[in-house]
Amino acid sequence: MPPLSKHLFWDVDAREIDPEKHEAWLVRRVLEHGYWNDWRLIVDLYGKPRLRETVTRLRTLDPRAFAFCRAIFDLPASSFRCSTLMPSPSQSGSC
Repeated sequence: MPPLSKHLFWDVDAREIDPEKHEAWLVRRVLEHGYWNDWRLIVDLYGKPRLRETVTRLRTLDPRAFAFCRAIFDLPASSFRCSTLMPSPSQSGSC
């Protein structure tokens, strides 16, 4: 696993994280709590096409990370699973 910021693993033992098995969890954690360098490391690890698939399948994503993903992958909100699971249309800017 790449040398991600230690604060990303405040609640788990980083040595037990399998980048393949825990891909969605790891990507979401980096998007919501990581630094730019952490993002660059997971882009190197997974590649942008795979990350695009992963983020569009996430059930939840905080508004800042959601906006970042929409911009970086040039996707409409409707492309994200988390945006289709929202109970109210007034929340269309976040997941």
